[in-house]
Amino acid sequence: MTHKTNLRIATLSPVRSPISANSEHRAAKALQGGSGEARRRMLPASDALLPFDWPWANGYGTLAHDSLPIFFQPFDCYEIDHAAARERSKNLARICNDWNGEIEACQLFLYDDTVALLRLDVMIQVDEATLATLVESGQLDRTLSDAAGDVYGALIYPAFQTYCREFSSRFGKRKVGDEQQLRDPNKLTVFKDVAFTEATAPASHVLWTGRSIVASPDELDQPVGELLRQWASYAGSIDDLKQARHYVGSGNILVVSDQPQDCRDDWFRGLSICQFYNAILFIYGAILKSSYSQLTDLLGAKRARNGELNRLMANITVSLDHLEFSRLEFKEARAGVQANRARIVEDTCAAWQLDTLISSALERTDLIRSRIARLLEARKSRVDKTVELILAGIGGVALVELFLSLTTASRSLPRDDFPGILDVFLWLPPNGAIALSSALLVTIFIYIYLAKR
Repeated sequence: MTHKTNLRIATLSPVRSPISANSEHRAAKALQGGSGEARRRMLPASDALLPFDWPWANGYGTLAHDSLPIFFQPFDCYEIDHAAARERSKNLARICNDWNGEIEACQLFLYDDTVALLRLDVMIQVDEATLATLVESGQLDRTLSDAAGDVYGALIYPAFQTYCREFSSRFGKRKVGDEQQLRDPNKLTVFKDVAFTEATAPASHVLWTGRSIVASPDELDQPVGELLRQWASYAGSIDDLKQARHYVGSGNILVVSDQPQDCRDDWFRGLSICQFYNAILFIYGAILKSSYSQLTDLLGAKRARNGELNRLMANITVSLDHLEFSRLEFKEARAGVQANRARIVEDTCAAWQLDTLISSALERTDLIRSRIARLLEARKSRVDKTVELILAGIGGVALVELFLSLTTASRSLPRDDFPGILDVFLWLPPNGAIALSSALLVTIFIYIYLAKR
């Protein structure tokens, strides 16, 4: 009889949602003692999505607690009906039917800034030859990623569409707690790159899928251990992996533990923080590139409407400020994580180079701020030129009027037999005075033009 291996694979996929709030206001309210919790469930009632409370307490109580800022705590949590998920996903059906698998967890966690986390954990039971084929071909990873996309498109995206349609009636003015400050998903200014108007969920709404496996040291000593090492793309030996206790790859994570359940919970909690913020950096990367492109177009345009420029710069300034706010919140979250989860978060940040991504985002914000400064300088220069032309026009009219006044005065005043300026204008006819003043004005303009060059 062929020996079959039981393998539990946990996945976590950042997905786009329509939920965004006044994050800074919520953070201030939380510090003042506000709960920051939703007064009602975010999503409308559904047979496929069953709400539940966040299972972990927040704050410094015991080492089982993490002190996370309100920004890194989910608004709401939903259990996704396993039968409905399997029925609507051909990839989950393949996992359950072809690989003797079952769904162990299928949950949705709604965070701020239009990001949600989809947790999909499965248990499969296959022989080593089949597992080797799945790992080497990449079919295991593709099927898990596609399964997350299936669940999002079939069960989650329609709920998000309903949330957008019913937002005004459910969460409009004076219908939500002041500490909540939900933003209208149909009028977002920072995260306006996402919409829920299409009939089917865009593929871009599922950003990626991260996978992790917790194995015992005994399992690594078996032939399956070599397959797991290959799956995680771990270059070291099995003994090195046992010593390190985990390896964090770009998409797959392999963990060694004698207490798999507690270990899985710790990794889920740590990865939730990292995946959420990684998704924010990814989204902001696209937003900042788009903003830079728009600024470049305006900078190169011969004439830009002030209203359009003002709106663009105002939106960009809000985006840049919020990016800095989220960076500080992430810094606080990293400091508030306790016990083994602290190492999980730090090692994950190092493996994914989150600090480098943060630095790159901040450098891009500096570039955008410098471009805004150039636009403002260019606009100031145009205003200055306009003011100069107006003043020059006023001065030109005054000069012509002065010549005419002197000509008129030279003819109306009695002779005093004393030579002076009026005697010069006495011999100058009015048309001549206008011509002389105009010539003098043209000379002044030419001089100013040459001086500015």
